[in-house]
Amino acid sequence: MRIKKFDAETLQGALAKVKKDFGPEAVILHTKKYKKGGIFGLFGSERTEVTAGIDINIEKPRAPQFMPAAQQPVSSYGRTHQESRQYNPQPMQRQAAPSLQQTSQVNMDMIANYRRVEDISLKNESFARELNEGKISLGGNIRGMKEPSAAGVNLKDGIGRIQKLLLDNGVEENLVFRTLQTINSQLSDAQINNKQNIDNYLLDYLSGMIKVSGPFKTAAGTPKIISFIGPTGVGKTTTLAKLAAKYALVENKKVVLVSADTYRIAAEAQLKKYGEIMGIPVEIVLTPADFKKVINKHMDKDIIFFDTAGRSPRNKKQLMELKEFMEVYSPMETHLVVSAVTKYYDALSIINNFGMVPIHRILFTKLDETKNYGMLLNLSVGSGGIPVSYLTVGQTVPDDIEVADSGVMARLILKGDFEAWIKQRNLES
Repeated sequence: MRIKKFDAETLQGALAKVKKDFGPEAVILHTKKYKKGGIFGLFGSERTEVTAGIDINIEKPRAPQFMPAAQQPVSSYGRTHQESRQYNPQPMQRQAAPSLQQTSQVNMDMIANYRRVEDISLKNESFARELNEGKISLGGNIRGMKEPSAAGVNLKDGIGRIQKLLLDNGVEENLVFRTLQTINSQLSDAQINNKQNIDNYLLDYLSGMIKVSGPFKTAAGTPKIISFIGPTGVGKTTTLAKLAAKYALVENKKVVLVSADTYRIAAEAQLKKYGEIMGIPVEIVLTPADFKKVINKHMDKDIIFFDTAGRSPRNKKQLMELKEFMEVYSPMETHLVVSAVTKYYDALSIINNFGMVPIHRILFTKLDETKNYGMLLNLSVGSGGIPVSYLTVGQTVPDDIEVADSGVMARLILKGDFEAWIKQRNLES
């Protein structure tokens, strides 16, 4: 993928540059508001930066575009934010220009993506404004605090140390600057330089930025249908097996496993083996019509877990097939499964492209495969506030999964002490 950053005074201006340079095939990876100039990056003029990418295999000289006139988502554990690199594609053979109908459809899809990203950006902008004005306390309560004046602002001693801590632990720059502004306006020098005080403050502050959903809730008389979607290799099937075991064997719920993963070799056998061991029925479906029949067959169950095939975020045909399955029954609770080792820009692209299917929860896997947890915060906020449901911490079924806790996530982000958390967790279990 070729990746490039576009900068302008407004989001609309930046998107116009994206369209001019990359055309309708572009994928929006990230948007952020930032301050240019001022003191230590604070209190300067506001700018918008859009990071966009284009697959080098589809980038080609573009024919004149047919654009429509009009233009949507208590304990604590990162790497320094890296600038995106640009990869120049090799010269490609000129291809025939798309038809008016094809180009218009691609443009409409691109505009839908822009709107989704713009919606997330506006939510973040509103959140940042409330933080800057001191209207949000650590617990999210409203406070009657006045906006700090930019004139004569002195950054308090210790702010630079906090900035390094957050950046080193992988927190995105825009979230770092929001945090620094709030700390600089609300805490004294003595409070900032009291290690215990600032540690507790940061834990509470970051915890307050992360939304969690809590465990699944079932209702008598109707099955709860829970689907798991996401890219290949993130651990959807193993995660589904862990949850199925907990609810069937520990909570004594009537559970059925349904799989539409007919792409991956041995996926069907893997799920059937899990079902056999746990005494849980397993159904394999090939089409949305099959899925509907299976749901009707198991209306007496408490939970129907639906395992989907891994999809490429850039394969629109596969995503449309997935959407057809998701529209079979309503309400259906959809969890986007994301590996904790995924780069933040890639994770945003995953949310942006899978967004054609309503995403109700984010489920993070493979926390045991990284020492950098800033992405948990970045995606929690960057998604527009989609709640986090569960965290997986290993491969063992059914033990290595936990209900997401914002305090635990904040501690992982700040301290990275995964082993200490697991040791404590094992002692308490």
